[in-house]
Amino acid sequence: MWKCTNCHHVEFTEEKPERCPVCGAGAEKLVPHEVKGIKGTKTLKNLKAGFVAEAQAHFRNVAFALKAEQEGYAQVARLFRAIAEAEAVHAFNHLRLLGGVSSTQENLESAFERETLASNTYPHFVKEADEEGNANVVRVLTYSRDVERGHAKLYEQALEHMLADGETEYYVCQVCGYVSDGVLPDECPICGAPKEKFRSVM
Repeated sequence: MWKCTNCHHVEFTEEKPERCPVCGAGAEKLVPHEVKGIKGTKTLKNLKAGFVAEAQAHFRNVAFALKAEQEGYAQVARLFRAIAEAEAVHAFNHLRLLGGVSSTQENLESAFERETLASNTYPHFVKEADEEGNANVVRVLTYSRDVERGHAKLYEQALEHMLADGETEYYVCQVCGYVSDGVLPDECPICGAPKEKFRSVM
């Protein structure tokens, strides 16, 4: 098993890869990685697959809850949210066992690297969706691309907040996902949604 020192991706192979499959870093950035208390590669692969499945189930149920609320089924929405919360607990437990949660500083550095990678990947996605005539997909992917660029900056600022022991409130646009640091904007700079579409996160 190998861990990329650039983006913190863990690759479950016996032979050292030539490159990190996530960020493309060379083999010199890949170091041997062991997860304490876990024996065997099959178990690790199953934990990773379980993490992906539980994380997907969490977000799928969140989406189902929103739809149930829109259709006026408050009790069903509550059930979907409860099960989504349970799936999040499962995903966290899998990730913790995989060694995917480190110190806060390491987590911020890893998150920064992954956001940088995501913002570099989306232009290709947008181009292909446009070439295939999917205007709605182009719009959503463009929102994601533009928002991801800001996430890396937010992680840098979070390191500064952490070192200065400062606090800030975040506001998340519920249309495109833009995150504002400390200021509730009158209008989303990415998609133009009004401030009523922002949710406060403390």
